[in-house]
Amino acid sequence: MAAAEEFQLDAFLGSRFLAFFSDKVKVEDIDDIHAALALMYGYAARYAPSTVIEARIDALVGTNMLSRFLHVQHPTAKQAVISAIDLLGRAVISASESGASFPLKRRDLMLDYTLTLMGLDDDNTFAGSSLEHLRTQTLALSACTTLVSVEPKLTVETRNLVLKATLGFFALPNDTSDVVDPLINNLITLLCAILLTSGEDGRSRAEQLLHILRQMDLYVSSSVEHQRRRGCVAVYEMLLKFRTLCSTGYCAFGCHGSCIHSNQVDRALQKNFSSLPSAYVLPTRVSLCLGERVMVYLPRCADTSSEVRKVSAQILDLFFSISLSLPKPVGSTTGDDIEMSYNALCSLEDIIAILRSDASIDQSEVFNRVISSICVLLTRDELVATLHGCTAAICDKIKQSAEGAIQAVIEFIAKRRNELNEIDVSRTTQSLLSASMVVPEKNLRQEVLGAISCLAEHTSSKIVFNEVLAAAGRDIITKDISRLRGGWPTQDVFYAFSQHTELSALFIEHVVSVLNQTTVQTLDSERGDGRRVSDISTEENVLQAAVLAVTAVFRGGGKVGKKAVEQSYAVVLSALTLQLGSCHGSVVPAQKEPLRSLLTAFQAFCECVGDLEMGKILARDGERHENEKWINLIGELAGCISIKRPKEVPTICSLLSKALDRHQRFQRDAAAAALSEFVRYSDGVSSLLEQMVEAMCRHVSDESPTVRRLCLRGLVQIPSVHILQHVTQILGVVVSLLEDPDESVQLTAVLCLLTVLESSPKEAVDPVLLNLSVRLRNLQICMNSKMRANAVAAFGALCKYGVGIHHEAFLEQVHIILPRLILHVYDDDLSVRQACRNTLRRIAPLINVDGLTALFNMHCLCSDYRSDYEDFTRELTRQLCQNFASRADTYMATVIQAFDAPWPVIQANAIYFSSSMLSNSDDQRILSHYSQVFGMLVGKMSRSPDALVRATSSSALGLLLKSSNSISWKTLRLDRADTVRGSPTFSL
Repeated sequence: MAAAEEFQLDAFLGSRFLAFFSDKVKVEDIDDIHAALALMYGYAARYAPSTVIEARIDALVGTNMLSRFLHVQHPTAKQAVISAIDLLGRAVISASESGASFPLKRRDLMLDYTLTLMGLDDDNTFAGSSLEHLRTQTLALSACTTLVSVEPKLTVETRNLVLKATLGFFALPNDTSDVVDPLINNLITLLCAILLTSGEDGRSRAEQLLHILRQMDLYVSSSVEHQRRRGCVAVYEMLLKFRTLCSTGYCAFGCHGSCIHSNQVDRALQKNFSSLPSAYVLPTRVSLCLGERVMVYLPRCADTSSEVRKVSAQILDLFFSISLSLPKPVGSTTGDDIEMSYNALCSLEDIIAILRSDASIDQSEVFNRVISSICVLLTRDELVATLHGCTAAICDKIKQSAEGAIQAVIEFIAKRRNELNEIDVSRTTQSLLSASMVVPEKNLRQEVLGAISCLAEHTSSKIVFNEVLAAAGRDIITKDISRLRGGWPTQDVFYAFSQHTELSALFIEHVVSVLNQTTVQTLDSERGDGRRVSDISTEENVLQAAVLAVTAVFRGGGKVGKKAVEQSYAVVLSALTLQLGSCHGSVVPAQKEPLRSLLTAFQAFCECVGDLEMGKILARDGERHENEKWINLIGELAGCISIKRPKEVPTICSLLSKALDRHQRFQRDAAAAALSEFVRYSDGVSSLLEQMVEAMCRHVSDESPTVRRLCLRGLVQIPSVHILQHVTQILGVVVSLLEDPDESVQLTAVLCLLTVLESSPKEAVDPVLLNLSVRLRNLQICMNSKMRANAVAAFGALCKYGVGIHHEAFLEQVHIILPRLILHVYDDDLSVRQACRNTLRRIAPLINVDGLTALFNMHCLCSDYRSDYEDFTRELTRQLCQNFASRADTYMATVIQAFDAPWPVIQANAIYFSSSMLSNSDDQRILSHYSQVFGMLVGKMSRSPDALVRATSSSALGLLLKSSNSISWKTLRLDRADTVRGSPTFSL
């Protein structure tokens, strides 16, 4: 038919050309003239002797004669010019057949002319779709085929230009099939010609093949059926030509079997490659990129079009048939593997035969057999490439094809999982995650999630989970995940894991391990690890992803997820508790998002396991940042758990005891806070108690003061039935922490001492009695009134142990602090006053003075009136001077030091106490203090800013002047007048 059309065209243009030379006919259309001239030149070259063809073509093209014909407008004229160009190309081929071969020097220029006449505008878009225009394009494609079939070989630039200008024809509508089909056939022939005449050896031709196939993937995977059909047919035809190329040479005109063209090429090949092994002449299997190509054509085997399904199966068969016929690389496996491959290939060919003969066969069964065959035929590297490139296939525009791709991925993973290493699993996970984020339909997304779950189940779940969490971390930074249309795809992955029978427990375990290994950036830096800021940021993103993941498990796991959470109750709760400490210790307390996310997860956990009371505690105090508030919160949670789930306590305590060794300070704080409460409920398991006591004793020297004091607090909360076994350890800890540099730890030590002394036997206290006394004495002048009160009370509690072998030594401690107790009986703080009164009553039996015992029980000791205190002080100093005259000097030294106390009321008390001592004492040993005290009283009276101090100084001076001892200290002063003259301190 094509020959007949060409003959009609030539006859028409010939008649118009002859009419041009007739005198009777005027020129009506210049296009006819140009067309006739072009044909004349074309035929002249086509039938010229082979020796002059090259010269004629050079004269025509080299002088730009041919370019003048490009301005024709009429379709028939364009067709004539294109036919002329085609004739020029055929003339070159004819000359080559006659033995006078030469390269067509202006071939690229002639290709450019042909593409111009084909009807492309400046933007290389397809200009129209009229019937005549389509016929013009059909002829142009045929001419391009002729031109690319001659020497020299196409350059890469020219090849790309031709492909860009022609591949778009695959998208032509299918309305005028009688015109479009020949055009598509010519396009396919052109592509085959480009393939056959490009490259120098098998490998380069394989590269050409892959380049063209990749350009055609757009049409093979199109949403339009006829585009997919055309694309698949083109691929199939090209593979047929490529197979011929790999076996018996090729013919530029597509001849099959033996022909003069292929023989010529065979001889050329033999000449060029006769000295090279076949491995250099033929492509390698690797160069075919079968893994990539399989994932392009395998979804088409599940296409809605039967023709597409059949051709795509043939494409896959051709690919593997070619690959098996290529030389085997050195070291490749043989034997059973080859036999299995050929059996699988035979199975695939059987399927193709069935598709050709019976269109009514069950398509799902056919597709399953195709997948099974492909699964065997793929090498390990090809399998990996197939899985890595699955994203586009899963996102196929045809739903059935996308489902088929997912089915294939699942089967590949299930059957060949042992061949996938960690990197393969990681990259496959990334590909599947990318697909899950792009797939529009919910049902397809669920199938993708099933594939991800399959990968996690059959390979390394840890690697899959890590990739999912890393992807979630990136989403948290780059997206507003709360506002994504259709929901957050990664969260759906979390749901899929949590609902999976085999993966739910593993996923919880993995997420908890991430929570335990990763922490938010915190204020404490005493254990710096030298990590980069980017590393810390990445870890924080993964941590936030883990929190969201565990929340998804709690809320979306259903019955399967809930069961897994219940089984991992202790592990999950321990991790959440530790993270609660991390969040409260974050660098920026005002940035509450991490804390809120964690509290949401904690609340979801409470709802999942039915611990509603714990949820109420979190809702009430969860966001309170104050140190004691969140510490107390954890303590309350621990108490709630101990009551509601006592069976979980041993496991939780064991985990938290180990957590005390962690790097992150605030996690250690949280662990200590929980353990200090759990220890109260540990009386049922003695081994657990021993473990907890050992851990807390070990960490009373922790870098964190919170850990130190909480561990001590936990030690004194040991159940009463067990505390006697550990009281010696506890007292030793108390002794050391009474001198802790942190005041809060010291206060805790004092309070714990008060508690432990209630049940401590004398033999346990005796070894540390004096150490405790000395350390408590140092805390009784602390600025913190609570510390003063409890230090005094603790000394009073020690009094019951001040008998026996340590009586004298302890009594000495009593006399040392006695002046201090008297001074603080009238302290500003009521709790200090009460503690001093109680301690005085406790030491009375040790002093064993009836007058003091009676005085300590009088009303004036308990009175809050200043006058009663002064009466008490006068009577007490009288008793002391009377019964402990030898200690009066020591008392005075202690009291004089209190003149500079930070509290005005204590200064006033010291002033009155010293004056009372001097006025009541007859001991000459304290006469040396008279002048010092007198001078200090004068100074206080004149310079003190406090009215009470000034008034008490005045009253004390009067007391001294009225005393019976005033003559003695005046005489003593006159005797020393010479040595002290000039000193303003002692002037009256």
